[in-house]
Amino acid sequence: MSERMIEIRGYFTLGERMGGKRLVSADRDWTVSDLREEMGFGEEEVGFTMVNGCWADPASEVLGGDRVAFFPEYVPYHKVYGMCVL
Repeated sequence: MSERMIEIRGYFTLGERMGGKRLVSADRDWTVSDLREEMGFGEEEVGFTMVNGCWADPASEVLGGDRVAFFPEYVPYHKVYGMCVL
């Protein structure tokens, strides 16, 4: 993936809404919260976010080449445990 792009994925219900992964230009400054809004997800819909496989808070900076994963508010533990996220 290009260092000028950010890869975004949604999982479970958020992934269904997105219809697959998206690429966003990294030509501007992004935070996790900015990308959540860009994808049309409400704050209450996203339970947790990961950037490059690590937990990330809404204020975390996202750079070109990063991979962002949004998970819904409720995800059964057995569906995430051991899952390769990105």
